[in-house]
Amino acid sequence: MRTRKACQGRAHSHNGFKVKRRVAETDYPKLTREELQFVIEPQVGQFCGPIFFTRSLQTASGNITANGSFGLLDTGNKKLLVTNFHVWDGFHQQRLDDPNLQMCISVGQEHPVVFAPDKTLGEDRDLDIATFDMELLLAACGERKFYPLNQNPAGQVAKGDVVYFIGFPGHLRQVVNGALGWGRSAYGLRVCSVDSSEFGADVSNLSIPQELYGGISGCPCFRVRSGRAIQLVGFAKAVWSNYLRFTHARCLNADGTLKKAW
Repeated sequence: MRTRKACQGRAHSHNGFKVKRRVAETDYPKLTREELQFVIEPQVGQFCGPIFFTRSLQTASGNITANGSFGLLDTGNKKLLVTNFHVWDGFHQQRLDDPNLQMCISVGQEHPVVFAPDKTLGEDRDLDIATFDMELLLAACGERKFYPLNQNPAGQVAKGDVVYFIGFPGHLRQVVNGALGWGRSAYGLRVCSVDSSEFGADVSNLSIPQELYGGISGCPCFRVRSGRAIQLVGFAKAVWSNYLRFTHARCLNADGTLKKAW
C-alpha cells in the first residue's frame, strides 16, 4: 500500500488531496493569516498524522474501515505516540469481527507503517487518552519531529486562548491510482470553557456537520500566540452539542503513564 502526502500551503486541492482551514477572523486579534499559514501550521504539522485500520496492506481501496489522528511527543524519558482511547478501543472492537484487521500510521514515507503495540504505556477511558512507546518504530519515523514536551511543557489553557490543530477527517481520505492520500483540516478556535479534566471550543460558527469531524480524534492541540512558540495544551476527542472537547495534555507523565489530577 502506497501513500501520498496531502498538499501544503493555501486552502486548495492538489492532486486530489485537500487542506482545509477553518478560521474565524475574530479569533485572531494578534495573529495574521499569513503567520498562521506559513509559521504556525508548518510547526503544528510536524507533530501529527493519521492512524487507520485496514484489511489489507497491499491495497487501500475499499479496505480502510476507520481512521483517527495521533500526536508525537518527546517527554525526555520516552518518545510517545498519543491518540484517543476510543481509537485504540475501537480497533480492538472491530478486530473481534475481523481478526486480520491491522492498525497503521502514516509518518511521511511512501508506505504506511504497521502499528502493532502489545500494550499501551497509559490508557484511560474517562480521559479518552492512550499512549504508546515509539522506540521500536523510530527508524520508520525518519525525519518526523516529536514535540519537545521536556523543553516546552504542556500549558494551562484558559478561556479566551486561541488554539490550533490539524486533523485528518475520514471524508477527505482518498485513494488515487492505488495510492492512499490524506486530506487534512487545520482548525483555529477560541477556548470557551475549561474544567479540571477537559476544555472546549464552540464550533457552531464553522458550519461543519458533526459527522464530518470523524477522523480528527486524537490530534494534538496547541495554544498559539504571536511571536511565541506553539505550546501543547490538549488532544481533540469529541464534538458534542456544537462544542469540540479536548483532554488536557497535562495528564501526561514523563514515562507515558497518565494522571487525573495535577
